[in-house]
Amino acid sequence: MTARPDIVLISLGTTRGLRIADEAFAAMLRKAGASVTVAGVRIGATGRLRRFYPATDLVEIVAAARAARTALERYDPRAVVAATTGVAMLAPLGDRPYAVRFDAPAALNRPGRRNAIQHALERRRMRSARLLLPLSHAAERAVPAGSARSVVVPMPIAPSGPDGPRGRVAVAYTPDPKAKGLDVLGAAWGLAAVPDARLLVFGIDPGRGRAFLARFGIPEPAGLEWRGSVPRDEFRAALRQAHVHVTSARWEDWGQAQLEALADGTLLAATPAGGPFEALTFARALDPRLVAGEVSAQALAAVIRAAFEVSEEERARYARAAAPYLEPFREDVIQGVVEREVLPALLG
Repeated sequence: MTARPDIVLISLGTTRGLRIADEAFAAMLRKAGASVTVAGVRIGATGRLRRFYPATDLVEIVAAARAARTALERYDPRAVVAATTGVAMLAPLGDRPYAVRFDAPAALNRPGRRNAIQHALERRRMRSARLLLPLSHAAERAVPAGSARSVVVPMPIAPSGPDGPRGRVAVAYTPDPKAKGLDVLGAAWGLAAVPDARLLVFGIDPGRGRAFLARFGIPEPAGLEWRGSVPRDEFRAALRQAHVHVTSARWEDWGQAQLEALADGTLLAATPAGGPFEALTFARALDPRLVAGEVSAQALAAVIRAAFEVSEEERARYARAAAPYLEPFREDVIQGVVEREVLPALLG
């Protein structure tokens, strides 16, 4: 007979970032002394309907409710963590204490009338939750009025290894080419025309990336190298060898890759993406010349050129100045929050 866990974490897991975040949070709960079971969501045949919003959300919300029902009947946990607000919306949580963990509430990243159903379901669940667990203070500020108490619990971010020699290399991560602005990136890199520089694009299959640029009539620029989806260690190794991380996004729900770049001593050259983009404030404070005034290829090209004009000595000073901004993301700091505030609220 399966032992009854303290907590079931219902993981949507539709992106690599979500899966990493959910496993990291489950590990922190376990380290704090709780027994945790992670229950994944299977989208199934209805996944082919996920072509546009809000249909994509509705498919995932229904699939999450189905997964939650199965997990709660099987494990009968003392408490539940719904990883994303969509997971919580229709889940049959009963009278168990539950928390909702999210990078951005639907009130922020799904605006407008067509998303009114999600907004109503989200407000209801956020009011009756025992605890809300946003990943950032920006997400916390967007929580609907009248919601449960929030405790910010970000992902731990730490240097991935020793600083090594840096090349004339830029790194970008564009798993969602529209939201991450792959068209902006491709055009900007071509306009910047930095001599002897390379742009390593991670997170997207080369064929898909080329087809996306072609849709916008953007020729593949010189120096661009498609690296696809790689293990996390390989991506972090590329950050340690890069001079700059380039963000071309229109929207960032949190921005883990940018925080990892800062942790690995890499400059940030960024568009002013919408959303709870935690690293954007840091980037502006560290060097405002490297944050574009708008989301456009011309503006991003200018900051890419400015980044490559930064000397190695200046980059090292930038890295040292970034360290205090990353203090709240230390694993021991976050673990303390989980032990003092999260676990007692769910199981106390």
